[in-house]
Amino acid sequence: MILLLSALAAGSPATQVAGIANAHIQRPAWSPDGSQLAWEANFHDRKSIETWIGPSDGPFQQLHPSAVRPNPLTAGFAKTSAGTQVVHELSWGPLGVGHHVFAASGEDRDYELYISPASLLAPSPTADGGPAWSPDGGHIVFTSARTGGGDLYLVDVAQVEASPRQLSADPRSAELYAAWSADSAAIAFVGHSEVGDNLWWIPTLDAEPQQVTFWGGSQIRPSFAPSGRALAFYANHTQSDRFDLYVCIAGAAAQPRMLLEGVYVDSQGPSWTPDGSALIVVRDDNDAFDPV
Repeated sequence: MILLLSALAAGSPATQVAGIANAHIQRPAWSPDGSQLAWEANFHDRKSIETWIGPSDGPFQQLHPSAVRPNPLTAGFAKTSAGTQVVHELSWGPLGVGHHVFAASGEDRDYELYISPASLLAPSPTADGGPAWSPDGGHIVFTSARTGGGDLYLVDVAQVEASPRQLSADPRSAELYAAWSADSAAIAFVGHSEVGDNLWWIPTLDAEPQQVTFWGGSQIRPSFAPSGRALAFYANHTQSDRFDLYVCIAGAAAQPRMLLEGVYVDSQGPSWTPDGSALIVVRDDNDAFDPV
């Protein structure tokens, strides 16, 4: 069992927030107003993931896709029943929106997107996942297999009943790990292909995707700085069994710069400080117990 710990300030002792027997606790994420904490319980033995939400001092409630009353964001959408095997990838809406989006699997293992409280979002007969809500609250980007590969699609939150708009259509790759710029104007993502996983970005929502890195190996988990077009990401192109921390300015002429060798690849990517002056990562160092 891996416990979820919380510290109020640097140097203060950590206290246990959550722990479930036989599960690894992962992906903690605060709501924008700081009142709620979401986290996942990963049961590796039964290939199941649960998502729990609540105040940091509890109680936490398990998130279930279930029948709910209509609300302005989900009116007209089909409902589903509880009992899914994987509920994960929660993305909070920005401050003032009061909703979140997540992915969940059904009995056939296909994944659907749900918007809180728990209504289907942009339903399709194929798998959807990796939702990311824009900082301004206006759009949700996600990966979908509805065209045969993994392409990016965009939902306009003001028109959730409309069909999502396709943003990428490269038959050579699957588009994953979409991340928004702070001004909600640009999207960075990973193009997963047979020759490697490289970073791409969409400068504006009406622009064509542009490749940012051109390396072998894996360049993954892009994260925009709180302002501007600086991108932090993990890459193993110099040594296949080691991931390093890089930063670059997004664009076709990007020149990535290594900041740190040997980092742990987490599911959320490098974390910027609020002023964008520094990055927080976990160093991959077993002897030092993987320090932050």
